[in-house]
Amino acid sequence: VVFWIMVVTVVVLFMFGRSRYGRAVKAIRDDEIAAGASGLNTTYLKVLVFAISAFFAGIAGGIFAQYIGSLNPTMAGWLNSINYVIMVVFGGMGSLTGSIVSAIGLTILPELLRAFADYRMLAYSVVLVLVMIFRPQGIFGSWEFSLPKLINRLLLRGNGKNDKAADKSDKAVNEPADTTEKEAAR
Repeated sequence: VVFWIMVVTVVVLFMFGRSRYGRAVKAIRDDEIAAGASGLNTTYLKVLVFAISAFFAGIAGGIFAQYIGSLNPTMAGWLNSINYVIMVVFGGMGSLTGSIVSAIGLTILPELLRAFADYRMLAYSVVLVLVMIFRPQGIFGSWEFSLPKLINRLLLRGNGKNDKAADKSDKAVNEPADTTEKEAAR
């Protein structure tokens, strides 16, 4: 049951991110003043995102309470909160895919290192510090998984020309243009 709830959650969040509202929220994330100037109701959208986040946090809390059996305030201590933030930052702040992969990896890593109880937290910390030094945007950055793009790349694998065109179109869609105000005014 939990797996299917997770699948539905991920699908809904991916669909939201690709919807008109998701693009508007990303515009607010990038530049709230510009988004407001372009006609977006930034207050409404921020409240909407807060409500959606609270909804999914409530579902996660309900599943956690069912799994544990009882809850108390000490279970949601600062260490758990920091672990969740680390999972998001480690995967990439702009990437749902990165957050999922890092949550899986950072949940499994301490269990794999359980045999080395004395050095487990040291190794865990070293991995996190190295990622923050060498990939401050996170492992995935703002990259998102796309099944149609994957299928397209696999089908067109032999033709390097189409791969380069797909890479350029991906870059144009996913990365902001490097223009100055003078260039934009021309």
